Amino acid sequence: MDFDEPGWQLIDDFFAKEGTGRAGATVRRYARVRDRLQHFLDTGEMADWLGTHPATLLSAEREFHERGAFWQLFGPDELVCVLPGFVREPWMPDSVGEARTQISLVSRLLSHLSRKRLLDFSVVRCAYWEAEAAVKQARSDLDTKSAARDPDGWAGEMPRRFRQQPGAQW
Repeated sequence: MDFDEPGWQLIDDFFAKEGTGRAGATVRRYARVRDRLQHFLDTGEMADWLGTHPATLLSAEREFHERGAFWQLFGPDELVCVLPGFVREPWMPDSVGEARTQISLVSRLLSHLSRKRLLDFSVVRCAYWEAEAAVKQARSDLDTKSAARDPDGWAGEMPRRFRQQPGAQW
Protein backbone atom coordinates (compact mmCIF):
# COMPACT_ATOMS: atom_id res chain seq x y z
CA MET A 1 0.00 0.00 0.00
CA ASP A 2 1.32 3.41 -0.91
CA PHE A 3 0.34 5.92 1.75
CA ASP A 4 1.23 8.70 -0.68
CA GLU A 5 -1.84 7.86 -2.73
CA PRO A 6 -4.32 10.78 -2.73
CA GLY A 7 -7.08 8.57 -1.31
CA TRP A 8 -5.15 7.77 1.85
CA GLN A 9 -4.24 11.42 2.32
CA LEU A 10 -7.88 12.34 1.93
CA ILE A 11 -8.94 9.84 4.62
CA ASP A 12 -6.02 10.66 6.93
CA ASP A 13 -6.60 14.40 6.67
CA PHE A 14 -10.31 14.00 7.34
CA PHE A 15 -9.83 11.84 10.44
CA ALA A 16 -7.02 14.05 11.75
CA LYS A 17 -9.23 17.13 11.40
CA GLU A 18 -12.17 15.41 13.07
CA GLY A 19 -10.01 14.26 15.98
CA THR A 20 -8.48 17.67 16.65
CA GLY A 21 -9.40 18.96 20.09
CA ARG A 22 -11.37 15.83 21.01
CA ALA A 23 -10.98 13.72 24.13
CA GLY A 24 -8.57 10.79 23.97
CA ALA A 25 -11.36 8.21 24.08
CA THR A 26 -13.11 9.92 21.16
CA VAL A 27 -9.92 10.00 19.10
CA ARG A 28 -9.44 6.28 19.74
CA ARG A 29 -13.03 5.59 18.59
CA TYR A 30 -12.34 7.63 15.45
CA ALA A 31 -9.18 5.59 14.83
CA ARG A 32 -11.17 2.36 15.12
CA VAL A 33 -13.70 3.66 12.57
CA ARG A 34 -10.84 4.63 10.27
CA ASP A 35 -9.35 1.14 10.59
CA ARG A 36 -12.75 -0.44 9.83
CA LEU A 37 -13.13 1.83 6.78
CA GLN A 38 -9.68 0.84 5.57
CA HIS A 39 -10.50 -2.85 6.08
CA PHE A 40 -13.84 -2.35 4.29
CA LEU A 41 -12.12 -0.79 1.29
CA ASP A 42 -9.46 -3.52 1.27
CA THR A 43 -11.74 -6.54 1.66
CA GLY A 44 -15.42 -5.61 1.29
CA GLU A 45 -17.63 -6.95 -1.46
CA MET A 46 -18.24 -3.95 -3.71
CA ALA A 47 -20.37 -5.36 -6.54
CA ASP A 48 -23.60 -3.98 -5.07
CA TRP A 49 -22.12 -0.50 -4.89
CA LEU A 50 -19.78 -0.22 -7.87
CA GLY A 51 -21.32 -2.66 -10.31
CA THR A 52 -19.99 -6.02 -11.41
CA HIS A 53 -17.31 -4.83 -13.85
CA PRO A 54 -15.57 -2.37 -11.48
CA ALA A 55 -15.92 -4.86 -8.62
CA THR A 56 -14.25 -7.54 -10.75
CA LEU A 57 -11.40 -5.14 -11.54
CA LEU A 58 -11.07 -4.42 -7.83
CA SER A 59 -10.94 -8.13 -7.00
CA ALA A 60 -8.19 -8.60 -9.57
CA GLU A 61 -6.26 -5.62 -8.21
CA ARG A 62 -6.57 -7.03 -4.68
CA GLU A 63 -4.65 -10.09 -5.86
CA PHE A 64 -1.67 -7.83 -6.55
CA HIS A 65 -2.13 -5.35 -3.70
CA GLU A 66 -3.34 -6.80 -0.44
CA ARG A 67 -3.90 -3.31 0.92
CA GLY A 68 -4.82 -0.14 -0.92
CA ALA A 69 -6.22 -1.75 -4.07
CA PHE A 70 -9.32 0.45 -3.91
CA TRP A 71 -7.23 3.61 -4.17
CA GLN A 72 -5.15 2.14 -7.00
CA LEU A 73 -8.28 2.09 -9.17
CA PHE A 74 -10.73 4.55 -7.71
CA GLY A 75 -11.06 7.92 -6.05
CA PRO A 76 -13.50 10.02 -4.02
CA ASP A 77 -16.37 9.54 -6.48
CA GLU A 78 -16.29 5.78 -6.06
CA LEU A 79 -15.80 6.17 -2.31
CA VAL A 80 -19.18 7.91 -2.18
CA CYS A 81 -20.68 5.00 -4.11
CA VAL A 82 -19.45 2.39 -1.60
CA LEU A 83 -20.06 4.26 1.67
CA PRO A 84 -23.66 2.97 1.97
CA GLY A 85 -22.18 -0.51 2.38
CA PHE A 86 -20.03 0.70 5.26
CA VAL A 87 -23.07 1.71 7.35
CA ARG A 88 -24.71 -1.72 6.99
CA GLU A 89 -24.07 -5.13 8.45
CA PRO A 90 -21.54 -6.74 8.75
CA TRP A 91 -19.49 -3.53 8.92
CA MET A 92 -21.40 -1.92 11.77
CA PRO A 93 -19.90 -2.53 15.21
CA ASP A 94 -21.97 -4.22 17.92
CA SER A 95 -21.58 -1.38 20.40
CA VAL A 96 -24.24 1.29 20.02
CA GLY A 97 -21.74 4.05 20.83
CA GLU A 98 -19.25 2.79 18.24
CA ALA A 99 -22.01 2.42 15.68
CA ARG A 100 -23.23 5.98 16.31
CA THR A 101 -19.67 7.23 15.87
CA GLN A 102 -19.27 5.34 12.60
CA ILE A 103 -22.55 6.66 11.20
CA SER A 104 -21.72 10.20 12.28
CA LEU A 105 -18.25 10.06 10.73
CA VAL A 106 -19.61 8.73 7.44
CA SER A 107 -22.10 11.60 7.37
CA ARG A 108 -19.35 14.11 8.08
CA LEU A 109 -17.08 12.48 5.48
CA LEU A 110 -19.79 12.94 2.85
CA SER A 111 -20.13 16.60 3.81
CA HIS A 112 -16.35 17.01 3.77
CA LEU A 113 -16.05 15.54 0.27
CA SER A 114 -18.79 17.83 -0.98
CA ARG A 115 -17.53 20.95 0.80
CA LYS A 116 -13.97 20.46 -0.49
CA ARG A 117 -15.34 19.97 -4.02
CA LEU A 118 -13.66 16.59 -4.37
CA LEU A 119 -16.68 15.05 -6.08
CA ASP A 120 -17.86 15.30 -9.66
CA PHE A 121 -21.57 15.79 -8.98
CA SER A 122 -22.38 15.39 -12.67
CA VAL A 123 -21.36 11.75 -12.15
CA VAL A 124 -22.11 10.92 -8.51
CA ARG A 125 -25.05 13.12 -7.52
CA CYS A 126 -27.43 10.14 -7.19
CA ALA A 127 -24.80 8.09 -5.37
CA TYR A 128 -24.29 10.99 -2.95
CA TRP A 129 -28.02 11.12 -2.25
CA GLU A 130 -28.09 7.34 -1.80
CA ALA A 131 -25.21 7.57 0.67
CA GLU A 132 -27.04 10.28 2.63
CA ALA A 133 -30.18 8.13 2.63
CA ALA A 134 -28.14 5.14 3.83
CA VAL A 135 -26.78 7.23 6.73
CA LYS A 136 -30.31 8.30 7.65
CA GLN A 137 -31.52 4.69 7.47
CA ALA A 138 -28.59 3.47 9.56
CA ARG A 139 -29.43 6.04 12.25
CA SER A 140 -33.04 4.91 12.23
CA ASP A 141 -32.06 1.23 12.39
CA LEU A 142 -29.67 1.93 15.25
CA ASP A 143 -32.35 3.80 17.20
CA THR A 144 -34.70 0.84 16.75
CA LYS A 145 -31.96 -1.60 17.74
CA SER A 146 -30.95 0.36 20.83
CA ALA A 147 -34.59 0.73 21.92
CA ALA A 148 -35.03 -3.04 21.63
CA ARG A 149 -31.95 -3.54 23.82
CA ASP A 150 -33.43 -1.52 26.71
CA PRO A 151 -32.84 -3.90 29.65
CA ASP A 152 -35.12 -2.00 32.00
CA GLY A 153 -38.60 -1.66 30.58
CA TRP A 154 -39.49 0.78 33.33
CA ALA A 155 -36.43 2.99 32.66
CA GLY A 156 -38.17 4.79 29.81
CA GLU A 157 -41.32 5.35 31.85
CA MET A 158 -41.94 8.80 33.22
CA PRO A 159 -42.96 8.97 36.89
CA ARG A 160 -46.66 9.67 37.42
CA ARG A 161 -45.97 12.90 39.31
CA PHE A 162 -44.47 14.37 36.13
CA ARG A 163 -47.47 13.34 34.05
CA GLN A 164 -49.90 15.40 36.13
CA GLN A 165 -51.46 18.40 34.53
CA PRO A 166 -49.93 21.62 35.87
CA GLY A 167 -52.28 23.50 38.14
CA ALA A 168 -53.02 24.45 41.72
CA GLN A 169 -51.88 21.08 43.13
CA TRP A 170 -48.28 21.90 42.16
